[in-house]
Amino acid sequence: MTATPDLALALDALRAVGSRVHTATDDELLADGAVIEELGRLVDAHRLDFAAEVERRTVSPDGGLPLARREGARDAVDLVAHLARIGRPAAKQRIGLGAALAPEVSLRGDLLPGRFGVLADAVRAGEVGVESARVVVTKLLHLRPRITAEEFADAVVVLTDAAKAEETEVVRDVAEGLALLLDPDGAEPTERNQRFQRAFALGRTRADGMTAARLLLTPEHLAVVKELLESQRRGVPLLRTAAGGGQDGDGLDPEWRESLPAEGDEPRSRAQQDYDTVLGAIESGVRAEQSAAVTHEVVVHVAADDLEARRGQGWTSGVLAGIPIPVIERRACGGGVRLLVTGAHGEPLHLSRSKRVFTAAQKKALTARAGGRCEFPGCITPAPYLEAHHVAWFHRDGGRTDVGNGVMLCSHHHHLIHAPWGRVEIRRWRNELWFVPKRWQGDPLPEHRRQPGPFVDPRLARRRREHDPGPRAA
Repeated sequence: MTATPDLALALDALRAVGSRVHTATDDELLADGAVIEELGRLVDAHRLDFAAEVERRTVSPDGGLPLARREGARDAVDLVAHLARIGRPAAKQRIGLGAALAPEVSLRGDLLPGRFGVLADAVRAGEVGVESARVVVTKLLHLRPRITAEEFADAVVVLTDAAKAEETEVVRDVAEGLALLLDPDGAEPTERNQRFQRAFALGRTRADGMTAARLLLTPEHLAVVKELLESQRRGVPLLRTAAGGGQDGDGLDPEWRESLPAEGDEPRSRAQQDYDTVLGAIESGVRAEQSAAVTHEVVVHVAADDLEARRGQGWTSGVLAGIPIPVIERRACGGGVRLLVTGAHGEPLHLSRSKRVFTAAQKKALTARAGGRCEFPGCITPAPYLEAHHVAWFHRDGGRTDVGNGVMLCSHHHHLIHAPWGRVEIRRWRNELWFVPKRWQGDPLPEHRRQPGPFVDPRLARRRREHDPGPRAA
């Protein structure tokens, strides 16, 4: 196989270039670094085009045998991975991004700009790197079904300009902000998908007894976790370890550690500090009874018009994802959330109280009345995992925070009551509470009635029946 003459010349020229990074002055080092990075971006652009074309000739060959099979590979991913000497995940990423940036072919065989023509041109010119291009493509593909073609084209231009001037994290922030601007109501349908995707899974236990876990957070829970972590990080002096490994650590990557270790312990890394914070919060929550104490709180910014209409979304500092108004209302029921209500131009109008919630004594009374479990019909979630809910909502209905207006629900059923797509609502009828489907006509059915009285675990009741000999014969 013979490469394109221009590529062969470029390769020979690059091999002949000597490196002066270790002897250069500061200005020379930065100047050389800028050229080296531009060379890398140009090479990455060729890599993307190559990977996408291999995929095209494998999936839709122009007659004859698909390219990957002709070379003895299972698919284009295997062929690219073999030629580039990289793993399948990296090859798959190159193919995906390259295909998104590839030009379209007309019926006459002419090359036309693709969906991301402006971005693709910037990538091939070495002005935008692969990481930033991936951020732009991923965000806009997710956003495209909910915006117009003109908005999509404008967004490509705006984000391409940002990617030319800023690093990837800034581009990601700009993309998230642009998504919130173009799709202000997109969080509500997205929130339902996020609820379906939420996950916590324990992995395999290693030989040393450690177990990995995977956690996928919704934006509302991310806001809580980030504020919890930041509240524990404040005031902790840190030192940065040396890159490349050394006496301060075994890893190659630099990391932040405590400057002063805890008594009898090694200096904790940032990840170890966060682990101790999260697991400590979980353990204290499991041990403690219902309490009105709030150790940290999240301030949620929300527009007054959106709050009144119960539509749109709010946002918290440090989380670039909208939180739907119904979710904000539900989180406010449990405390630890303050609403910063703003006007049409972002001016602050009102900062709600942080503790307009049921007291510890009220929660105990509600729990006793509920029989120690969720009051949703058929639910057996026990008391330590329940949340107090206003039957007449605090913001929407002006409901009072008293026992007569409270009901204990698990997090799942509490969410169903607040979610706009939830199928159930609470109604009062004959001095009782009933969980009925929305738009229900007529009197509630017996199965809609709130679960009253003491709770008996069905498994325990079954065991009692199995061991009960029954009434003795006279």
